[in-house]
Amino acid sequence: MADKELFILTVCGVGMGSSLVLRMYVEDVLKEMGLKARVEATEVSMAAGSGADIIMASPTLMEVLQGAAPTVIPIFNFTDTKEIRAKLEEYLAGRNPS
Repeated sequence: MADKELFILTVCGVGMGSSLVLRMYVEDVLKEMGLKARVEATEVSMAAGSGADIIMASPTLMEVLQGAAPTVIPIFNFTDTKEIRAKLEEYLAGRNPS
């Protein structure tokens, strides 16, 4: 992972508001953690071909997103920086965030 910039995709049902909100909060958390990553927002039908390392989305989308990225992380509250940080820390520690 040190050789390659992490690519995180934030996803919602139609790619309008909530994926953009989540993207902003993920970017804020990454900045606080001192990590660089490319973060993009999209809608669920575009996620599979994205090439993302991590997809972060609502738990309601987990079933349809399985296999769309090596790691798919459910986020219950898109504005909860503590939840986002905890899930990213779990991922970076090599554990499966849930």
